[in-house]
Parts: sequence; structure tokens; C-alpha cells
Amino acid sequence: MKKLIFFSSLILLVSCGTSISTKLANKNYQKLNDENQIIVLEKTDILPDHSEFIGDVKIGDSGFTTDCGYNKVITDVTTAARNAGGNIVQITEIKEPSFFGSTCYRVKAKVYRNLNPESLAIIINSKNLKNKSRLSDDSDYALIYFYRPSLGVGSLLGYQIKNTNDSIIGRVRNGEKFVYKTKKFGNQNFYGTLETKEGVTINVEKGKEYFVRCGVTMGVAIGRPEINIVENNIGIKEYDKMN
Repeated sequence: MKKLIFFSSLILLVSCGTSISTKLANKNYQKLNDENQIIVLEKTDILPDHSEFIGDVKIGDSGFTTDCGYNKVITDVTTAARNAGGNIVQITEIKEPSFFGSTCYRVKAKVYRNLNPESLAIIINSKNLKNKSRLSDDSDYALIYFYRPSLGVGSLLGYQIKNTNDSIIGRVRNGEKFVYKTKKFGNQNFYGTLETKEGVTINVEKGKEYFVRCGVTMGVAIGRPEINIVENNIGIKEYDKMN
């Protein structure tokens, strides 16, 4: 009986996590500490000069994975990079969940190391410009864009988005989007409820834009809401692509 319990626990443990594969290019660096920021670049972003290639990372579906939303796989990529001594991750491929394929996001990326302060400052400044709010400087409100890309996973499940006051501000079905305008600033909570209650906290500032990608991940019975903040430059492209 003890062996059976142990085996069941092992299966449960395996079923939760993603499959992480790291192929290093004969480098032997110490793990970076938490003070080192891990910068995530898109495929089209320009890599700074003197960046040293560390290796390749692949985040996949183990076959039993349930916790594999977008933010989770990006977190796994950055963790793998930190462990390998790299501080720059350049995403080369992202596969979205599909009804007939994997229910997980899957990512391939290249890891680099560049600890030059000037190089890092250039990258961070470039990312800040790409994520700059499109609202005018004298705007007395903020905009929060909620959207749910058309994916096969949980396509029949919709849920309401509620705010800190438990007021319904919108609904996200598969392929739907809406924008929420607010003049309330500071920390605000936004959440959805299906099998579980999931959400995000946004420190809302005047004149800023925020993008929240929504979805559904696998659960025990019906599924769980997936609600994540994404960078503006990514959110703008994904939001505008939807009808």
C-alpha cells in the first residue's frame, strides 16, 4: 500500500509541471542570484553586442502537464536561464494550446549572458519605449484591455471578469475582448471564476495602458481561468489582431 501511495504521488507530481530541456554550449557559469534581472526578448528584437551564447532551452508538455499557461512557461524559461548563468532570453518559437494538439503553451528560446551595464541599459530602455502608453500625458484615466485569443482549450467555457469591489466589468468568451476605463488608481484586483478563482493585481496609474490575456487551463472537473498581465507591445499586437 505504501508503494502504491508513493507511486500515485509521483504521478501527481509529474502531471503538474512542464517538460524543461536545456542544452548548454559547453559553458560552466554559476547560477545568477535574484538581483540579476532576466530580460526576455522577442524573436525580432536586436541582441546587444558582446552577448555570449549560453545554450538552448525548450519548455514542452510532459504529456500529463496541467500547469502550463503562458506566464508559467515564460517563468520556466527565465528560471532555466538563471540557473545556467544567463540573463537574456530570446524567444525563438511559441506554440499556443490547441484543441487537437497539446493543451499547453510550448516555448523554444536561446539564452545569452551579457552583464555589461551599458548594454543592459540599452535593452531595458528599448523595451520601455515599446511598452510606452499610447494615451496622452494629460489623460485623467487608465485603460485596461482584457482579451481572450481563440484557442481550442476550454473554448466552450466563458467567465465574467470582476474587480476589487466584486462588480462585473465584462465577460470573456473564446475570441472576445473588451476595454475597461477607470479613474480609480492604485492596486486593483481583477479575477474570474470557474473551477477555481484566479486573477491579477494591477497597480493602476493615471494615463497608463494595461493588457490582460485571458484563457482557460485544464482543471480537475471543468477548467480554471487563466488571467495574466502581458507587456504592452505584445498585448497591442494580440488585441488588435482579434476582431
